Amino acid sequence: MTSRQHDRESSPGSELGRAIAACAVALLMTVLTTQLGAQTLTVLHPFTGHNDGAHPGAGMTMDRAGNLYGSTMYGGDWSCNNAAFGGGGTPPGCGVLFKVKKSGSGWVLNPLYIFPGSLQDYLPNYPGGLAIGPNGSLYGINFFGGNDLGIYGAGNVFNATPAPTAPVSVLAPWSYNVLYDFTGNLDPLDGANPARQAPLVFDQAGNIYGATDYGDPSSSGTVYELKASGSGWTESVLYGFAGGSDGYRPHGVTFDDAGNLYGVTALGGNTGCGYGDGCGLIYELSPSQSGWTKTTLHVFQQGIDGGDSGPLIRDKAGNLYGLTEGNGPDNNGGTVWEMSPSNGGWTFSVIHAFSTATVEDYGPYALTMDAAGNLYGISNLGGAANDGFLFELSPGNGGWTYTELYDFGTAPGQTDGCWPQGAPLLDAAGNIYGLTELCGSDGVGTVWEFTP
Repeated sequence: MTSRQHDRESSPGSELGRAIAACAVALLMTVLTTQLGAQTLTVLHPFTGHNDGAHPGAGMTMDRAGNLYGSTMYGGDWSCNNAAFGGGGTPPGCGVLFKVKKSGSGWVLNPLYIFPGSLQDYLPNYPGGLAIGPNGSLYGINFFGGNDLGIYGAGNVFNATPAPTAPVSVLAPWSYNVLYDFTGNLDPLDGANPARQAPLVFDQAGNIYGATDYGDPSSSGTVYELKASGSGWTESVLYGFAGGSDGYRPHGVTFDDAGNLYGVTALGGNTGCGYGDGCGLIYELSPSQSGWTKTTLHVFQQGIDGGDSGPLIRDKAGNLYGLTEGNGPDNNGGTVWEMSPSNGGWTFSVIHAFSTATVEDYGPYALTMDAAGNLYGISNLGGAANDGFLFELSPGNGGWTYTELYDFGTAPGQTDGCWPQGAPLLDAAGNIYGLTELCGSDGVGTVWEFTP
């Protein structure tokens, strides 16, 4: 068994009560600093697998005060997930929604909500990326769970809000409300299993937009809208993918200033790419009185562009950027790509090619751009320990300059974490924040800060 397999298959060995008392969940957690010249990676919190969670599988979001919010796939309620997975290589528990807040010279992690699991077997919900809505509360998705009668559930969209008064305990839960349960197996047109890589997005009216991995008649995924309706929400499918050259498995959407939606599909397009499933495509959805019209902007090509792209981002000039998993020109590794408006059309270019795949587990994730136009991203693979890395791409007159900022898994005992997850977050000072799925002092992931 490799060290990575051991980390992934190990589970906490102490009893729940003793562990909660020991970690108290909300301790100050500046426990590790790894120095890279003038650059520093600090572990703000090592997950323990108890009430603080275990194995983050998506990214975080940040509020205006600099507080961080995220979720884990496991940990939390140890009575959940025992029958299904308790002896099968993962910690018990069905996940935790958490907040990390700066306090003095350290950081405090508070659990906001402990997921109870889904269906009769208490399977994990696998929550995805989080977004802060127009009202300041948290919105997110569960990949599994909900009221669908399938074996795992078709997932749902939820909202979490703080208690109306200050909690008397750091363990006081937030209010958790399911806004919409996807019907999946009951009604395939409805969509199923919302995409975990990308957070939800909102229009100016507060309507919610996202994508599902599956659903519609060909089970190829949908782009959907949720509108507040009375005391609930109404879902509309804006577009159902047909698979093949039309694409399938969309990974989130983003708006332009005119109200058009842009996104990528992980698969489809050129079905001769990859293993015959296609390497995906970039598309635009434009609204009209008769509905939404899809236009394919680019089809990824084997050995040239890369394939299976993570969610795209858009800059102020209208350029689109993304990170692919593999199928690129350098040893079939991943790529960073740019799409630029040009004379009424679009120009696609690869701005960096990796020599290895960028995904070992979940992902690829979106890139992040700072005010100067620099791009930041993570890879689950590669780096000095092959445990993933944080990178930067800086624009210049001669093109883009690539810098590998930090290699995960290189601290003694891998206490810095490995397999980073989610799009990096930037604060006003230029510090970068993120999560790892594995390693750390208890082997179940970390919250980290990188200081340039």
